[in-house]
Amino acid sequence: MGPAYDAWGEWDHGTGPMALVRAAVLSANPHNSQPWHFQISSSAIDMYADLSRNIGAMDPFLRELHIGLGCSLENLVIAAHAKGYQPVLNLMPSLNDPTLIAHVELTQGVQSNEALYQAIPQRHTHRAPFDTSRVLASATLAGLDQQVSGIAGVDIIWITSDTLKSQIGQLIVDGAQAIAADQQMSSDSFRWWRDRRSDIEHFKDGMTVDAAGLSPVITALAKILPAQSREQNDQAWIQQTRDNYVKTAAAFGVVVVQDPTDNLQRINGGRLYQRLHLAATTQGMVMQPLNTLTERIDRERVLGIAPRFTQAVPELLGASVPRALMTFRIGYPTMKPLPSPRRPAESVVRQA
Repeated sequence: MGPAYDAWGEWDHGTGPMALVRAAVLSANPHNSQPWHFQISSSAIDMYADLSRNIGAMDPFLRELHIGLGCSLENLVIAAHAKGYQPVLNLMPSLNDPTLIAHVELTQGVQSNEALYQAIPQRHTHRAPFDTSRVLASATLAGLDQQVSGIAGVDIIWITSDTLKSQIGQLIVDGAQAIAADQQMSSDSFRWWRDRRSDIEHFKDGMTVDAAGLSPVITALAKILPAQSREQNDQAWIQQTRDNYVKTAAAFGVVVVQDPTDNLQRINGGRLYQRLHLAATTQGMVMQPLNTLTERIDRERVLGIAPRFTQAVPELLGASVPRALMTFRIGYPTMKPLPSPRRPAESVVRQA
């Protein structure tokens, strides 16, 4: 697919800390913005937030940025275990530098987590229709819960009943429509759309037609037809959200924490989501974040407008549960998802 995708084939190359960063850059992250850089030595890795890669009005309080960093950190930790290290994490270790997300000491350990490690290059955000003929058993969800039970302070609420699925699905569609109607959110989101091959190869980030979950025929047509406007892109996204994403989901999941404004809890929420997605991948399942609800909650706070989503989400989940950090769908694929472009590890690493 070109040099912008080489990172997916190089994920297991080399040894030492650089090999762990090769795995870290293949994690889920908001709008494929890849908001990270790393400093490495022979025995440690520091992960930093790259705030210049934030997604603007879509993430005004950097909720999703920190979730994405947590996803990347979990890939790094899993790779460390698979390479025979015992990683020791210190999250947000500097009071003076909030961009220092984690300090990871690397000591000798025992190889483990091999199945999750092998799933790293197979895991992709899946935007195509899910297989509605396959039921997602409660035992399967319980097994996934066990895979992420060691990450403290974060949990998952599964939404599996038809009634609740319909309710949260409509809220997700309403959120997409509200984002499209908000010119600043729409513009900041569209800034990450890469519809030209030259842009994909230059930036090695962002959202692409290949990863949009369209059929091969539609994908081919989209590449030869004139590029869509922002407004056309928004309408296509709303249609996909309404007729594909929410209608074909086998279940929805909500990652919940006590305080979604706390960066430590956001990072651990991202770690949970990434581990969950990898575990699901090992069992032939696929996942896709659907964050219109929390994006609109944060936007309502910024603008001081009527708290529609701020009130609707806890009403749906139940007032006694922790608060929503992010939402996603899960199910079985109808087609193989394609990768997104990635910046290579060498471009996001500096030596200590």
